[in-house]
Amino acid sequence: MAFKPLAPHTESLQALACAVRQDSSGDISAADVAQAMNDLSANTLKSSVKRSINIDNSKMSKAFAIWMEDSSAKNQKSLVEWQNSAAWTANKLAGSSYLKSGRKYIFYYSGKLDSYRGKYKEIATRIANTAQDPMVKSIYKNVSIGTGDKWNPSDIMALDSGSASAIEKNIKDFDPRKISKASREIHFNNLKMKAEADVKGKKALEMTEGMDELYEYNKYIDNLFKSGDLIGISLKKTETSEVAMKLFDHQDFKGLKESLKLDIEIESVDYKPNAMKCIVNFSIAGETGHYMDVRGFESSKILANVQLQLQKGTAANHGKATLPAFSLITQLSKGMPAVNAAKKIRDSLFKGRNIPISSDHKFTDYKLFDNYAFKKQGEFSQASIVNDSLFWAEYCNELSTDRMSTVKFLEEFNKKLGTTTTKNYKDAAKYLKNKVQSYEVGYVLDKGKGAISQKIKTNIMKSVYSLAASKGFRIFGNKKITDYMSSSTYLKVGG
Repeated sequence: MAFKPLAPHTESLQALACAVRQDSSGDISAADVAQAMNDLSANTLKSSVKRSINIDNSKMSKAFAIWMEDSSAKNQKSLVEWQNSAAWTANKLAGSSYLKSGRKYIFYYSGKLDSYRGKYKEIATRIANTAQDPMVKSIYKNVSIGTGDKWNPSDIMALDSGSASAIEKNIKDFDPRKISKASREIHFNNLKMKAEADVKGKKALEMTEGMDELYEYNKYIDNLFKSGDLIGISLKKTETSEVAMKLFDHQDFKGLKESLKLDIEIESVDYKPNAMKCIVNFSIAGETGHYMDVRGFESSKILANVQLQLQKGTAANHGKATLPAFSLITQLSKGMPAVNAAKKIRDSLFKGRNIPISSDHKFTDYKLFDNYAFKKQGEFSQASIVNDSLFWAEYCNELSTDRMSTVKFLEEFNKKLGTTTTKNYKDAAKYLKNKVQSYEVGYVLDKGKGAISQKIKTNIMKSVYSLAASKGFRIFGNKKITDYMSSSTYLKVGG
């Protein structure tokens, strides 16, 4: 079986390459990275390099050995690409000002410093449970789920070798509740930003004060970054030695101020009649080629909500947003008339039948389609899927304004369902779920729909982009931009 490198493998490889570069007198090559992989697997890695990595040595030594032993042409090409990317990225980091000259670093795979995002999740969960504002509670219930990469997407961390243990302990022990409310800065900075906006007549900026604990943690992480004690690094595979590097500086209101410059325009919605997805094309600062790919990302064995992946070209270089997050953004952005318009179409087709309501979002619940897949009898089950497909076909036809014909929809559905003797209810149900949920998202943002203004659609798109790109959970209004969850400072390298 061909070896397929996963995130822990490529991120650990990058940590190893950075340690090799630190131990070297100059730039390294893919051959040097390959040698280090062999040395790790053979337990002959130089002690100076070994001291400078914090990865799962046992697992990676075995995985790297298997990776290098796979002699297939496809794997060897991929392996060299990753070795080149790791070497080029390590060289770029070593030559930057972010890793302080004259200091030694230990390069951590992110899973070896789980308290970094773990502390964020702890704070986010507490805000979700205790916030007085119900919307803040809803948002933090949403953002506290998952890995925490929307707060900080760092894949590896560079920790000053002399203080690494102390930093680990200090992160674990950090408690913003020990900082008196009177000395927390978010309130005073909000007043300052409001005063500046009033004087200059510009759009106001505000961080919701329900996130004051997170604000203090962000400040702590930012100070570690600025001092060079802990550098969080988000990685993207690079195909050239000319490696891109960008600092996402979220100190205080810097990240929020940057959002004033965000220039996004929705160009079109492609309902993809031949695929189980919907594409929203948009431009950033006049640059075309950006798009949001709305589809199911779950394994073939289960059903789950679609997700929204923002891309340019074939690279997922803007990240993902969840359907519940999109739903919250739509609500806060005054986009519910579009959601309600879609619901009205759906309800009229199903003529009063009780459509299950999701507890996570305002769109059609994926669990309804899960029933089609696995429930044999009753409402929305295997027994009703064929008849109900007629209504879902008409629903998607109306959402897309005839761009998804009912005939084509039913042809594809029946292919997924299979023959009378062998029916694949799961694949057929997944087809329905992906088409329905992705089209509902497309319908909200489609320039041709009149339920909400183009300005609201643009504001929704800006918010989705900000969240997917790990800039923060922020809502763009005509007069004010509000941060509900602000990301922390990190360095993006590659891509």
